[in-house]
Amino acid sequence: MNSFITIVLLLLTASSSLQHSYNKMEINKIQETKKNETLTISEEGYTIQFKIEKTQNNKHNLLVAIELQKGFSYISPFEKKEFKGKFYMDLGSYKNIAFDGNIIETPRSVATLDPFSNESVFWVKENTTYKQPLKILSEGDFEVFGRVIFTIEPKCSLEETPFAISYKNGVMTLIDPKC
Repeated sequence: MNSFITIVLLLLTASSSLQHSYNKMEINKIQETKKNETLTISEEGYTIQFKIEKTQNNKHNLLVAIELQKGFSYISPFEKKEFKGKFYMDLGSYKNIAFDGNIIETPRSVATLDPFSNESVFWVKENTTYKQPLKILSEGDFEVFGRVIFTIEPKCSLEETPFAISYKNGVMTLIDPKC
């Protein structure tokens, strides 16, 4: 009887462990809401979420929220010095849509002493949201592809995260950026 109980407990533990691994794999996949309002991607060190925001005056903003895991960071797009892997976002060279004005960082990064260079650098070390106003240049329907690039530390890994925007019948949504 004791052997039977031991085997059942081992099977339950293994099943729980497998379910946890499966859930972790699912979290790392791209997740979209039913209305394609958000696009979320989870990676080691951070989660990035894209969202389209429609303003009161019928304009659109691209929101990019980066949630950092403890101990991870990246260099702000507002850093004046040149760094390979500083946060950067682009839409390529499309004639249908463009970034309109400057990106807004909330909360604004603060210059701190960089342990590698002993200089003051604008490191992002907390959850941060970027708002980039968009300007529609075409009246027709279109799809555009963009990307966010930054180096995540301490992994020292250059991250390139694609996103895609669709504009159909006057409605802007996010779509799966895979070909």
